[in-house]
This record gives sequence, structure tokens and C-alpha cells, in this order.
Amino acid sequence: MVFPGRLSTGCYVCRKRKVKCDGKRPVCRRCVTHNRQCTGYPDAFAFRTYKPGSTHKISTEDAKVSAGFGPEHSSKADAGVLDPEGSELSLCSTNLISEELGPLVPTLAPCWESQSLGYFYDQYVLHAQRSPCEGHLAFLPDLFREKGDDPCLKHAVLGVSYLSLHNVSRRAELHANARRHYGLALNSLSTALSIEGAYMRDEVFAAALFLSMFLDISGDHSYVANPHIPGIYSLMQLRGRPPRTSKYGRVLFGWAFTQTQIQAIANNQYQYASLPSSINMIYEPDFIYRSGIITGKISEFCNSVQRTRETLGHSLKPAKSLRSILWRARCILDEIDTWNERIPGHWKRQCLAANPDDGPPEEPQTTRDPWTTCFLAVVQATQIVFYLQVIACCDALDDLEEASTSEASPHSPRHDPYGSDDDSSDEGPHSPTSLYEIDFEGRIEDLTDSICFTVTTALGRINEATGAFQLHPHSKLGNSSTLLWPMWLVVNSSFSTAEQVSLCRKGLESIGSTMGYRIASVLSRNACPLSPFGMPPQSASALCLPSQQAHTMDI
Repeated sequence: MVFPGRLSTGCYVCRKRKVKCDGKRPVCRRCVTHNRQCTGYPDAFAFRTYKPGSTHKISTEDAKVSAGFGPEHSSKADAGVLDPEGSELSLCSTNLISEELGPLVPTLAPCWESQSLGYFYDQYVLHAQRSPCEGHLAFLPDLFREKGDDPCLKHAVLGVSYLSLHNVSRRAELHANARRHYGLALNSLSTALSIEGAYMRDEVFAAALFLSMFLDISGDHSYVANPHIPGIYSLMQLRGRPPRTSKYGRVLFGWAFTQTQIQAIANNQYQYASLPSSINMIYEPDFIYRSGIITGKISEFCNSVQRTRETLGHSLKPAKSLRSILWRARCILDEIDTWNERIPGHWKRQCLAANPDDGPPEEPQTTRDPWTTCFLAVVQATQIVFYLQVIACCDALDDLEEASTSEASPHSPRHDPYGSDDDSSDEGPHSPTSLYEIDFEGRIEDLTDSICFTVTTALGRINEATGAFQLHPHSKLGNSSTLLWPMWLVVNSSFSTAEQVSLCRKGLESIGSTMGYRIASVLSRNACPLSPFGMPPQSASALCLPSQQAHTMDI
């Protein structure tokens, strides 16, 4: 076969303008610089048919007949008809068929279903050995291969795949197919859940998770809360601890808990982070389950703080309630310290593999695993919320002591929450260190630095010359979607520096506009300061959630 020449590797816009393209992905830098919308790159594996001059060329109609396409099929394909069953005809573009076909090999139109699934797998399916849950959605190819015939899973996966490709290509047919599959997935899931015991099937549970992901990618809800989370939480409680016979139960549970954890803490809806009792009673939980158990205890602690705040004004012994809460905080703090000490060594090396002062590598290093650092960033963000609540409780206890002790000196030492002046103090078998001796502010600053370092290594950094956020060539949406919650927390934390706030806010804007994960744009616009102890519980959520949050659906 004669080599017909090298195909252009530039994007569609640069090829049309006949200018040199720098080839940056997902969008080229020239289009971004000139404020043009980059529509993507052509298929790198396109073939051009060899047409020798001595060979008789056959017409397009003859080629269609020889390939088995009749006139009826040809007219239907040219019109782009969508059949009611949603066959592959509705998923293929008829505009890309070559006008001149080879003598024996007819050119077929590329199938949008394959391209959408390929793009979704490339951006979201991240395989990582010796890492939490084996990576991000690493189970999906096998699950879709085995259970892809199930209508719930099939339509849910196709819906998020079409929508992901639409957000970067802006093709109308992709958006129409995404919406159609989303509606079919909702109907199929509703029908499946009406069958007793269907919630135990992995494909049904996975479909509910992908429907939640669809709303985040689309950014349809103009607030942080995802209306699918209550239904996912109910399914988690019904399923309980994944049985050992379930091939995908553990990884699905880890992904579901990450989604409900973000919903719980970001929206002060802490009930969604409580784990099933079968999980809490695991005798020797592994590192991933232990992380979920600690997060559940942190959410229960935050929920107790919220209830105490509601009754603080008319409580007979408010100081006693605060001391009881702080005693629980001491126990949780011990578990956090133990968890941090037992982090696997190869996880710690991911955070220390590069110097934060060095520039980002052009390609991901073989020794680095961005997904591990992104997972740790979610855990670190949860710890920041816990430390903020403990600081607020200590400050509230100080205010009560100062108000009740009018004769106290303004320079008197701070009250020890474990002091023996109250009969509620229960020090147990050991005498814990006072919470006032722990540098919580220093811990928050260190965790914030670690999150921002993860952003600069896995996602991108601010260009000092232009001030714009510049994505790394190797950045993936799987890592970016995991970093949304930690970045949003850094933006709204009072302990973050101006540079850290700017980095995370511009990073969220870039994820939403350039990478196509639309909920990131919603997060960058909605400032929701983390509620201090003295703020009524409704006030904090009202800043980031409108009144529509009450009208949520289960699934």
C-alpha cells in the first residue's frame, strides 16, 4: 500500500484557518489565546483509501449497493432519522461519509457511541496499582462488558459518555442523545427498583451513581446539592456491607461514599455521611474502610455541634454540652492521628515525589500516581472541616466561661475542656492532652498547602505572565472531578491565603469551562463560607443553596 502522506495533527479550527496548531489537548493554546472555541482534533487513526489512476472508479450509489445498502437505507441515513428504538443509526454521523469510495472497501461513518465511550474511558477511567479502590472507575470497562445489556446501566453510561463529549465538542446530536439516554435510564432504574431485591445488583447501584454524575457534568442544578444523593444514600443503607461474592461491591461502595460524603459536608447535610451499621462493626477494617468510618464519625460530630448550636441559647448547662462534644472530638482526633501514621509508604511517596517549587512535568512521571494524591486530598479536606468545628467549639466554650466568671482576670489562662470543675468531665482510663495545646490552625494550613500542591501537580497552575489557569497536558477529568470538593473548601476557608484562593477558584473555572465538568463553574460562582459555631444552621446553607433544595428527588 502506497503511503498517501502524513495527516495533519492540528485541530479543526487551526486547519480551517490554515495556521500552525500547537497540538495541546484537550484544546489548543492558539485557539484559547485568540478567544476561539476549539472544536477538538480529528481521529488520529483515519485511513485514506488508495485510488490508483488505472482503476475504474465506481459511483457512490454503486458502492452503497455493493455494500448491501438499499435505496431505502440510503435515504434514511442521509436524512439522519432517529428510530424509536435508538439503534446505532441515530448514533452515527452521516456528514462524514466520503464522496469517493474505493473499489472494494466502502467508507463507513464513525459511530458516535464508540467515540463517546472512548473519550469517557480516556478521561475518567484511571487505573492505578496499589492505590485506593484501584483507581477512579477502573472497574467500569469490565462491569460494562459483563452487564452492559442491562438497560439501567447501559443508558446511564451512554448518557454520561455522550454528555462528556458534547461539553468539549458542542455537537447538537451528542446533547440530544445524552438527554434521551438519561431519560431512558431514569425509567429503567425506576422499573428495576420496583422489583424486590433489585437494589443488591451491582449494575442497578452503578446506574444510580452514573445518573448522579450526569447532573454534575451537565451543571443543570444551579446549586451545590445533587438531587440524586438521597436515593444513593438509601441504596447504601439497604445494601450494607458488600458481600464477598460481589465482584464490584467494594469499589462501588467506595465511589458512592465519596459522593455522599461531599454532599454531607459541603451542604451541612451530615446525615448522608453515616455508614451502614454492618460497615461500622467490621472487626479489622482495611485502610479504605477505616477512612470511611472516621469520616462517618466526623459527620456525626458535626451534626452534634449543629444540634448543640440550636439549643445553646436556652440550655441549662451549655458548658457541659460543649465539654461532652469536645471529649468526642478528642477521641476522633486520636483516630485521625493513627490513620495518618499508618498511611502506606508508597502513598506517602506520591506526595513527596516532586518538589512543590519545581515546575510541573510535561508528561506524568512513571513513579507518580495523581489519583492517590487526589484521594488523599478528599480525606484532608474532611479533616480541615473537623478542625474548624473543634476551633469553633473551643471559642464558644471560652465565651461561656468569660460570661459566667465576671471576676476573672482578662489575662487568666484559657479553660481546659477536660478540667475537673464539672461533673460531666470523664477522662476515662487515661488523661488526654488538652485540645488547647494542639495547633489546629497549623494543621489546617499544612493540609491546605498539601491540597494546593495536589492541584498544581495533577491539574494545572496559574500562568504568571497571563494570570490565567493553565491545565497540564496530562490532566484527566477523573482527577479533576475528585478535586472539586477540596478546591471548593480551600476557596471558602478563612485560613487560605489569597494565592491559594485564586489558584483553586481559577482551577474550578477551568474545569467547568475548558474540561466540560459544568458543576465546577457552579462551585466557582457560589461562595459558601464554612459556618462558624455561632451562626444559625440555616444561615450557612442559605448562602449556597436556594429554596429549591427542598424539592429534591430520590433517584
